[in-house]
Amino acid sequence: MGLQPRAARSENGRVMSVRVGFVLALGLGLLATAALLPGAVAVWIDEKGHTYVTDRAGPPTPGARRLRPSELSLGWAGRARGEPIQGATDSSDEDDRLARELLAAREDVLRGEVKRGVAQLRRLHRVHPGRPDVAFLLAEVERRRGRLESAHEALEMTLSVAAELPDGWHEAARALLREINEELELAGEAGVSREAMKVLHAEHFRIWYDHQFAGRAYGDRVLDLLEQASASLARSLGRKLTDSLEVRLYTRTHYLEAYKHRFGFATVGFYDGAIHVVSVRRPRRELLALLIHEYAHALFEDALGGHQPFFMNEGIADREEEIARGRPRLSRGDWRQLLDALRSESWIPLRSLVEGFGGLQGKRALLAYLESRAAIGLIEERHPGAIARWLNRCARGAGWEHALRSETGWDRDALDAELRELVRSRFPSDPLASLDSYESGAQ
Repeated sequence: MGLQPRAARSENGRVMSVRVGFVLALGLGLLATAALLPGAVAVWIDEKGHTYVTDRAGPPTPGARRLRPSELSLGWAGRARGEPIQGATDSSDEDDRLARELLAAREDVLRGEVKRGVAQLRRLHRVHPGRPDVAFLLAEVERRRGRLESAHEALEMTLSVAAELPDGWHEAARALLREINEELELAGEAGVSREAMKVLHAEHFRIWYDHQFAGRAYGDRVLDLLEQASASLARSLGRKLTDSLEVRLYTRTHYLEAYKHRFGFATVGFYDGAIHVVSVRRPRRELLALLIHEYAHALFEDALGGHQPFFMNEGIADREEEIARGRPRLSRGDWRQLLDALRSESWIPLRSLVEGFGGLQGKRALLAYLESRAAIGLIEERHPGAIARWLNRCARGAGWEHALRSETGWDRDALDAELRELVRSRFPSDPLASLDSYESGAQ
C-alpha cells in the first residue's frame, strides 16, 4: 500500500489528506499523524477512500465519515505497512517538524534499527510529554520489546499531563494501559515457577499455557483458534497434520526470559517441533495470525522432513500470516525496500537463504523475510496453486528444487532472477530501477 501525502492548509483549520488503498490497514502510519495538533483533532474518510486529519469542527469534505480510534489499527505488532506519511517538507511549523521526526523514528524501528528509533522516541516524549501520538508509539515499541514498565510510564505520563486529549484517544490510551497493566500483573506474580504450565489435550493438539492464563476457558479459546488455523491452511496449502501437535503459549515476559537469546532479532513465536507463541489472557485475532504462521512451519516440516529450503519455509508462513491479517499483497513500501536492496548491492541471493537466516540481524534479517515472502507471492501469482502442489510433490519424495522446477520451470537462481526483474518492473518510471547492480557483480 503506497501512501501518497498531499498536505494542505485551510482558513478554518489545518488538514492533511492522504490517498490510501485500504484505510483500516493504515496502522501507525496514520496514528502518527492523528495528533498533529493539540485539541480536538479528528480523522475522516470520504467516499473515494481519501483520509483527512483535521482540527475542523465538521467534515472536511461532503460525505466524509469520522473514524474512531479503534478503526485505525492501533497495534504495532512489528507489522506496520505502507510508506510514511510526512508533513510538508518546506514548512517550519513545529507540528510538521514533530510529525516528521516521529515518523522517522518509526521507520528506524521498522528497518530493524530499534535502539536508534527508541532513543528518538524517548527524546520526543521528554520534550512533548502530552502528545498522544508520541506516547502511543513509544508505548507500543517498548511493550513489544518486553519493557512493560517503560510502556506503562509513557502512557501514564501523557494521561496525567495532557490537558485535553482528542475525542476517543483518552479511551484508547486507557484500553492500552489496561492491557499493559494486566501483563505487568501476570509477570509480577511471585512464588510461582515459569515452568508451571497447564495442559489441555484435544484430538489434534496438546495445548500448554502459562498458569496465569487461568482456567479451561482460555484453553478452549486457543483450541478454537488452532482449529481455524488448521482449516485455513488446509484450504490454501491442501495439507493437514495427522499427528497431534504440541502448542505452548507464554506471557510476553516469560517468553522473553526463555528465548530472547535464541534469535538475532525480536520474535513473538517459533516452531521447533512444537509451536511456541506469545499470548494475552484474552486471545484475539492477533494470536490467530501467529498460530497460522507457526502451523504453516509444522506443515512444511511434515511435507519435507526438515526446515529447508528456509526461504520457502519462511516465505510460505509469512505470506499465510499476512493473508490472515488482511494484507495478501506486499505494499509499495515493501517493493521500495526490495528495490533499494538491489540499488545498494545489499540484495541477498535466494541461494544463500536455503540453509537458514543464521547470522542475519536487524535490517538484513528483515530483508531476508521480505525477499522470501515476495518469492512465494511471485510463484503464486504466476502459477496459482503451485505452492500446494509443490508441498505435495515434496511429501511424495521429490527433491525440493526438482519439485519447484516441475511446478514453475524455475530453480533457485532462476526464481531469484525473476524476482529481481519483478522488483524493477514495479517502478517503470524510476530511471535507476533498470540498473541491477547484482547482475554487474554484487553478491
